[in-house]
Amino acid sequence: MHIIKPSAAGRLMLITACVTALGTGGCMSEKSEINKPLPRMSEKGAEDWARHFTQSMARSAQIEIDGKTVKPNYTKCVGKNDEVPEDGRFVLQYDARAPLDGDQHEQAIKRIQAALKERGYKTDGYQVTKGSNATVTLNARDPKKGFTLAIDGFRKRNEIVLTVITPCLLPPGKEQQQY
Repeated sequence: MHIIKPSAAGRLMLITACVTALGTGGCMSEKSEINKPLPRMSEKGAEDWARHFTQSMARSAQIEIDGKTVKPNYTKCVGKNDEVPEDGRFVLQYDARAPLDGDQHEQAIKRIQAALKERGYKTDGYQVTKGSNATVTLNARDPKKGFTLAIDGFRKRNEIVLTVITPCLLPPGKEQQQY
């Protein structure tokens, strides 16, 4: 299948924006839904969960994450009208890279997709592009908890990038700001 897609950075920005908007009620149709209680998790808890989940995906793909490439990135949640709450809510984007020969990307990512399906994750997109910049991309999400995953195989770099993006999370003990 050949599909034109945005760059990996552009795609991740789009995913992050959508997840953030959903987490803060940005895509809710009713005013009362904007103040729906957010899931609670500390930054450390979110990072521990993301680390565990990327390692689980790596085991499914039969690859090893290069520990030097792990990058947790915390950002504030931004609402539909560009509101930035001051109650400590955050989104975590956790990236980890694993070396793998480009010829093996498609099979490795299909193994991850099968494991995610067993866990109830929904596939939002699967793409294979050919040519000098060949890639394999899988996007999935947990429809109940709002976690989003992006798995990208870059043939030219002989690596797979595993990305976990949390929904908007509120740290325990913090009072949720209302709108």
